[in-house]
Amino acid sequence: MNPWRKIDIQVKKGLIEDKDLNDFLSPFFDSATERKKFIQKCLLKLKTRRMLLRTQWYAEIADGLDVVRSNRPALQIIFLMSLAEGVARLRTGVMDDDTVSSRKMIYEFFKFTTAEDKKSLAQKFQRALISYKHHKLRFSSAISILYDIRNKAVHGDDFYSFSLLNEKQKKEFVDGGYTHYGIMTTGFLGKRGKRKRRVSLDIVLTYKELRAIIARTALENIRKLF
Repeated sequence: MNPWRKIDIQVKKGLIEDKDLNDFLSPFFDSATERKKFIQKCLLKLKTRRMLLRTQWYAEIADGLDVVRSNRPALQIIFLMSLAEGVARLRTGVMDDDTVSSRKMIYEFFKFTTAEDKKSLAQKFQRALISYKHHKLRFSSAISILYDIRNKAVHGDDFYSFSLLNEKQKKEFVDGGYTHYGIMTTGFLGKRGKRKRRVSLDIVLTYKELRAIIARTALENIRKLF
């Protein structure tokens, strides 16, 4: 057998049993058997293998940023949005095509968000301080706000004003029997090419919940290539 083939087989075996990869995927599968079958399918193609590993690595980098600078979710969103863009570029085959914009790839990625996750984001990511009938945001508007947060954090303009609900805060609210709770923060909305306006947001979404939505969407992107 070709020595490179032997190495490839050993690498694949290692990934199927890799503890970190399995721990990362565990919340998204009902059983270890189902999870390992998914990994095996990913390893059949170089493209899906790269998509899987990029999803894990970038999510873990985003997690680690809370240790570097706590309560700055915009910094974590940089890597969650990079995860989304990279997975979409790999799936569509435009990894090295600079003519395809980041924005286009972000929207391409979120085309495969499940209906349940879209509903969850709509319930937990809303406008505030306006009439009730205008509270709900379109899914595309929520993604636009997250993309804008990423851009402002990347370019150093603003990595501190956007907030997500803290896990500990949410637990205290839930344990206390509250049915209405959230955190007030701001984002920017507006049509492309025009001046964006700052809008008030009522966020019931935690970083962990946002990360899960993006991870599940990444897995759906991968499944499209099976």
